[in-house]
Amino acid sequence: MITSELVREKKRLSSVKCVLCESISNSNFKIKKIGMSFGIVCEDCLRTFSNKEMELINNMITAFGGYFGMLSNSKEISYSKLKEIAEDCKTLNKDIDNIENDIKTLHSAFLYGISPRQLVQGLKLLIN
Repeated sequence: MITSELVREKKRLSSVKCVLCESISNSNFKIKKIGMSFGIVCEDCLRTFSNKEMELINNMITAFGGYFGMLSNSKEISYSKLKEIAEDCKTLNKDIDNIENDIKTLHSAFLYGISPRQLVQGLKLLIN
């Protein structure tokens, strides 16, 4: 005997999180090779970061936790963090040309939504 099966309609589309910024997307994402693995990257991150920057951000987030822009929801907060980093660099006489080698500063910048390019350019403007 054949019985009718109940069919449930899907009420919402599945969504995925970007591996870098954890924004939720129903579309406009790409599966990208980042280092030795693959990850889902949103359209904004694809447009904003180079392949090398994506790999750096992903490695930092994997090692130390969080996600890009986790602690910032506005440009003002990101700018104030950039000013704070600049003041620390000035106080400690850090070489801003080699700031990419300072892991703690980079991770902190990523959490506040500051990209590697923005960090270097912003520090040059704020310190000089």
